[in-house]
Amino acid sequence: MQQLNKKPASPMRKSRGFEGELIIEIPTVAITKSQKSPLIHSLFISRMGYYPNARHHYYKRPGGCSQVILLYCTDGKGWIQLKKNTVKMEAGNVYLIPAGTPHSYGADTQNPWTIYWFHFMGKQSGESVSAIAGSTKKERKSIHVRFSEERNTIFKKIAATLLKGYSASNLLFANFLLQYYLATFITPENFQLGNFPAQESNSTDKAILFMQDHLSQPVTLDNIAQSAHLSISFFSRKFKNDTGYAPIEYFNHLRIQRACQLLHFSTLRVNEVASQVGIDDPFYFSRLFKQQMGVSPVTYRKNEGGNLSNRQ
Repeated sequence: MQQLNKKPASPMRKSRGFEGELIIEIPTVAITKSQKSPLIHSLFISRMGYYPNARHHYYKRPGGCSQVILLYCTDGKGWIQLKKNTVKMEAGNVYLIPAGTPHSYGADTQNPWTIYWFHFMGKQSGESVSAIAGSTKKERKSIHVRFSEERNTIFKKIAATLLKGYSASNLLFANFLLQYYLATFITPENFQLGNFPAQESNSTDKAILFMQDHLSQPVTLDNIAQSAHLSISFFSRKFKNDTGYAPIEYFNHLRIQRACQLLHFSTLRVNEVASQVGIDDPFYFSRLFKQQMGVSPVTYRKNEGGNLSNRQ
């Protein structure tokens, strides 16, 4: 796509999110698990999100990012600034920013973009940049791909999987889908429309759905086991065997993921965020949050999700 030499006027940055948006932060413990996994350590997700009609969206990283960033525009327009060159982005354009590259990007002021985005890591992440861009030049252009509902379905499937928690199986499935998602840009001529087969719901799935529906309420192990129609002892063993986590530990992962979204997208105070995820003690909430995310809720909000363990 065309590159411009003139930098657009700096837009105003929206302080709190966009209606319908999504952001998923992978906790430090799950990042470590991915790094140690023989199957996905070479390429795995550290953050992902979706910003629809992102008016006033703007982000600047003078020191670059430690991961590769993929930006896929499906509507509207925007721009990416790299050194002295500005890359135009419009519907159908995808661009990958290599790790360590100083950059800024933002939505067009008149016709703001809708973007799907990923941050991903691993030794193959740099190779993905070259595979999609089709060039090894430092200053790459965006590429244009035909819109595909299946591509967005893959994105939603990845998000839905990670929102269910960070068990080994969820991390494997989501990151295998990442490779499929990237393949839709690398070999679009081989990309055919298709549907994912429906999966049967088992007791563990039912329990996870119950957890997701009750994040704002105090929930006990007995409540969760009842949702799966199993005794506490049998359910606890089965759930940990299926997910790698004890049920309450898993529930706390879901709570903190929801807390990340509230801290990123809302103006609720930390104690109000804690209450929204069913935790009445804000001090316990802060300890739990820091244990999973590596920073306190206040620091997380201050950084708006950036620079977590040098992952932004």
